[in-house]
Amino acid sequence: MKVQIYSLKSPDDARLCAEEGANFIGVATGNRGRLPSELSFADCRAIFAALPPEANVMRNAMTLASDVEEVAETVRAVQPDVLHLSGDIEELTPERVAEIRRAISPVKLLLAIPVNGPEAVALARAFQPVSDMYILDTKVKSAPGVGATGVVHDWRVSAEIVRRVNVPVTLAGGLSAENVAEAIRVVRPWCVDSFTHTNIPGGKRKDRARVRAFAQNANAAW
Repeated sequence: MKVQIYSLKSPDDARLCAEEGANFIGVATGNRGRLPSELSFADCRAIFAALPPEANVMRNAMTLASDVEEVAETVRAVQPDVLHLSGDIEELTPERVAEIRRAISPVKLLLAIPVNGPEAVALARAFQPVSDMYILDTKVKSAPGVGATGVVHDWRVSAEIVRRVNVPVTLAGGLSAENVAEAIRVVRPWCVDSFTHTNIPGGKRKDRARVRAFAQNANAAW
């Protein structure tokens, strides 16, 4: 089972996650005021550079942008392994995502699919020809983009998406060390993601014990 940890704030957090079993780490990029968790391009590069080469951890850069040139600029500036498109899906079409994917190649494209009901299955099938990977997450009206809510969605819908698409699927949305095993049992994803519930309580930095427990419980469940 692959494990992804979001949203890192420091080089120390990158090293911590690598040491505790993360396969992917994610940062919110741009510093454009779209998200409270956004970091400057320079800060994102510093976090990625802190990963020890032997750790073999993939580096994800998340953006709410839908403009092709803005996304390409992000990739050039941050140099991730994976570009995570997490903006509102209504602002995207399969044709636009295909254009972005071509512009950032060979960087992989991870598309956020909001799982707010059964209609998410058709949405995922529509974008699968132009996506390298999916992240299934929770959308709430009060927050921009998809995800970063700490809220669980309907895993039965996510399980149906996993059955109906042929791209690797990461499950996100309110996952913690306490519920990740059950989420894996129900959904059978390729990867599981945690942001809110691997932070230090009340803070923005990563909690080593929580990251370790999340990774251990995820791997034990597979």
